[in-house]
Amino acid sequence: MNHKELVLLNTIASLDKKAKDQVWNNIANDLGLGLKGKIKKTLKLWHTLFLLIPVIIFTSLAPNASIILDAGDTGWKATLNNQQLSIKAVSPMVVGKNEVCVLWIKKEGHFFKVSELPNDGVKNIILSEAMLTHFKHAIVVISIENKTDISSPKTIEYTRQL
Repeated sequence: MNHKELVLLNTIASLDKKAKDQVWNNIANDLGLGLKGKIKKTLKLWHTLFLLIPVIIFTSLAPNASIILDAGDTGWKATLNNQQLSIKAVSPMVVGKNEVCVLWIKKEGHFFKVSELPNDGVKNIILSEAMLTHFKHAIVVISIENKTDISSPKTIEYTRQL
């Protein structure tokens, strides 16, 4: 009801003081005013906090996984989680019969071979602490190499700064 309808209704059938007080008490209860409303709001706040605390704790304790390669850019999805590098072939590059795609890390002008990239499935690699240190602020490189000579990247197909 709008204000005009309420005024009209009040003039036609005005309420006595007791009925008006009851109506306003009902409105106040519906709006959550007064002590009862404040208690409800406080309980809802504590309930929300109680539910959020476990979420915050579990997300902060979750392993720090970082994406090294994105499947949309490269055809492989590589995720580094603690010391494990997981590489999944999504839609890998098509290479020659004697060629292979290789994942490298370039840091301070030096290339470090991480692994040959899989043509299908998932490949999991446990990295040493020394190799993990190379991943910080490095450049990820994918190159196409001859299977018999994989000493340094020759045909670079993809680079990305970590």
